[in-house]
Amino acid sequence: MSAPIRRRRPWATRSCRDCLGWGWLDRPRCKACWGFVAKATGDHCEVCDRKVAVQDGVCRLCRRQASLIAGPDNKTRVDLTVAACTGHQLFIIGTLRSRGGLPPRPQNTVDGPPDRRLHSVRSRWRQLPLFEMARDLRGVSSLAPLLDPELSAVLEARAARIAELRGWPPRTLGSVRRGIRILCAVHEIGEPIRASTIAQLTHNAIPSNHVLEVFEDLDVLLDDRPDTLQTWCDRRLDFLPAGIRAEVDVWVAISRNGTRRRLPRSRSTVVTQLRLVRPFLRERTSTYTTLRQVTRGDVTNWLADRPNRVHEASALRSLFNVLKKERLVFANPMRGVTTGKNHASVPIPLTKQEVDAVALAARQDPALRVVVALAGVHALPARRIRALQLDEVDLAGRRLDPDGFDRPLDDYTAEAIADYLAYRRRRWPNSTNPHLLTSRNTATTTTAVGTFWLDRLVKRLPVGLDPLRQDRILEEAAATGADPLHLAHVFALSARASLRYANAASESAAEQTERKP
Repeated sequence: MSAPIRRRRPWATRSCRDCLGWGWLDRPRCKACWGFVAKATGDHCEVCDRKVAVQDGVCRLCRRQASLIAGPDNKTRVDLTVAACTGHQLFIIGTLRSRGGLPPRPQNTVDGPPDRRLHSVRSRWRQLPLFEMARDLRGVSSLAPLLDPELSAVLEARAARIAELRGWPPRTLGSVRRGIRILCAVHEIGEPIRASTIAQLTHNAIPSNHVLEVFEDLDVLLDDRPDTLQTWCDRRLDFLPAGIRAEVDVWVAISRNGTRRRLPRSRSTVVTQLRLVRPFLRERTSTYTTLRQVTRGDVTNWLADRPNRVHEASALRSLFNVLKKERLVFANPMRGVTTGKNHASVPIPLTKQEVDAVALAARQDPALRVVVALAGVHALPARRIRALQLDEVDLAGRRLDPDGFDRPLDDYTAEAIADYLAYRRRRWPNSTNPHLLTSRNTATTTTAVGTFWLDRLVKRLPVGLDPLRQDRILEEAAATGADPLHLAHVFALSARASLRYANAASESAAEQTERKP
């Protein structure tokens, strides 16, 4: 091999025509050609028989052609003579090697420490669709080729992280991964995934709610789930004329969302008030086109024959108060309408036979025993029992702290909670649900059990939870001389409720005194 020539070479000013075939350039433009010309050792190519800059007797274009034929996996076994019989493939400057960018991510690697990629997906270009079509996932296999492997890798990594935090069993994690692969097999790169499409995974025995949790807070998710409350209202109010329907919709929207001076109402309150108002709208506004035509006589005549006129009057008052503040009616027809007060029920203590039957039924189920202890000993309402969390129970210190009320924990309740926690650890050992009571559906989530689960559990008892709670408060009132302040402090009751229990306990004690000879 001859030594490099140090003098100015005649081919050093040649154009890229000699290597890339661009004859209109007066000198090499790409860095690769500049480097090849600077290290050239001759001016004649033994392969293509041209007078160009060569290294070891072969020009750069012949080397690139031989590498192209050999392929990326055979860089060490390149036959330089093939360029003489196959011709030369021309290239554009900058297309022979990648220009930066992130390295490819492994598709099957889902373990490891969490990073920023688990919480976001980088924005990518996508072709806008001409029209939207509903997806059908019932015939899609999880083994189908992935159209978006990058999104699949990110989602599977998120699923593994959430499974570790929520305590998902391996079977649940495997089902979620299968659902992710099905979704990525039918969606192109950058295409948003609709929540209604994810809901179709239930046909493939895949928990769609867990898959939705993986997609939560990602820009790729398009939440198109219908508003169930709005759908319910549309079905219940379809008989109204357009004008009245618009006014009722304003009331429903303000009740749900609230204003600067009005707190939003819960879903159950909105549903209850709408059910109370609906008979009036159907009977008295059939000939009206707007609620501005409703008079005070219409309201009073209709309420006179109603058995539940106290609650229905309250719902009508809410409706017309909102419309008056929004200036949709000229006058409030409910102004000055009185219906009296609703007669409060008198709490009645349970009999000894009922108490024994409740204790016997509670022995059959650890969860039911906990519910009976919390309602019958600590007088907790059903909503507070469902929301009770593990950090509010101190078994070692024998304390119970619901809603900030520090109470001593009796032996019966402590034993019931300990037995239930042992049962919970055996059945759901990896559950991270912070609530004390869990079910099969909530063990892998952070939500509390629902009212349906609790009602089905309490069906085994001869009495409901509210009679149990009332019996406990009446027992406390009888033991402390019917002191309403004591009842309000111990059981977090309002002034009216504590007085009602105190009066009931006093009347019961007076009746027992009269019966004694």
